[in-house]
Amino acid sequence: MKRLVHAVVGCGRVAPNHVDGFSALPDVEVRWACDRDLTTAESLARAHGLPRVTTDVHEVLADPEVDSVSVATGHATHHGLVAAALEAGKHVLVEKPLALSAEDGAALTSLAEHAGRVLSVVSQHRYDRVVTAIRDWIGAGLLGSLVSGVVSLQCGRDDAYYAGSDWRGTYAGEGGSALVNQGYHALDVTHWLTGGLAVVGAAAGHTAPRGGMETEDTLAALLRGPQGALVTYQVTVASSITWRTRVEIIGTGGSVLFDLDHPGTLHVAEGNEELRAAAAELASAEVEQAPPGIGYYGISHRRQIADFAAAVRDGHKMIADDRAGLETLILLQDIYRAARHEVAAPVLSALRS
Repeated sequence: MKRLVHAVVGCGRVAPNHVDGFSALPDVEVRWACDRDLTTAESLARAHGLPRVTTDVHEVLADPEVDSVSVATGHATHHGLVAAALEAGKHVLVEKPLALSAEDGAALTSLAEHAGRVLSVVSQHRYDRVVTAIRDWIGAGLLGSLVSGVVSLQCGRDDAYYAGSDWRGTYAGEGGSALVNQGYHALDVTHWLTGGLAVVGAAAGHTAPRGGMETEDTLAALLRGPQGALVTYQVTVASSITWRTRVEIIGTGGSVLFDLDHPGTLHVAEGNEELRAAAAELASAEVEQAPPGIGYYGISHRRQIADFAAAVRDGHKMIADDRAGLETLILLQDIYRAARHEVAAPVLSALRS
């Protein structure tokens, strides 16, 4: 089997998960650490034994032996870096979101198709054992018809998190905040499990901004599934709790409540004996050792990276391919659009008068 040579572009918070995932695979060499800040790139390379370091992405893309690239940089840079990598003939795994606009995202999926290269957006929680099990249970009818869902993410981001970054908390650099960054995965997983979501309404809050952020710190939305299920979704970065996700999906035949974390936790699986037996089997599975990096990123960068590397070799369709990333990006934009067009109900004004 030909050795796969990989490069990591962007050596910040999530980069160790990429190095870990690719290093765990046989016949893969993680060769490059690339970051605009040389010290950051050198730190990652030193910690993981990567042989080459640079601040110039063109040096990475000019390496003829590099087969694939992780793009783990600020949101606004994704489109340009992914396009450059695809045009250089590299396969690309990009952290979410695919781009800042659906138009740019669609252009990247088209470019990948024409280049014959794998493009995948990081949606690692689609690969969590709890999530894949619940998708199987829904497909097998163990929850009956889906009727409702409740999705909640609360996390805490301090002033330094935003003040110390030139892109976080800005529309130009991040494209939003609470939703597109912290809230992305809970939305993406729910979108996948329900078979697709449409926006009924949304509202965004700038209630306790941190570090001068200009974007939303809190957002709530009402969403509808393809068979009519109603899903309420809320996210805030202004909590005193570091990280807590809750996803509840309710069907006519059963209900589940779970977290996205490490390990992913199934709190409730009730409604029928077959569902309870499946949940008991899942609970008995051995918990994998946590990867390096931030705990709530979970374990499943490894699984998505294994899927990505296999797709590079054999061309199969990934669970989290570029089209999946584009679908979630379109949903994000629809939610933001609905939040921007929120109109205060006139009845409230009348009651106050």
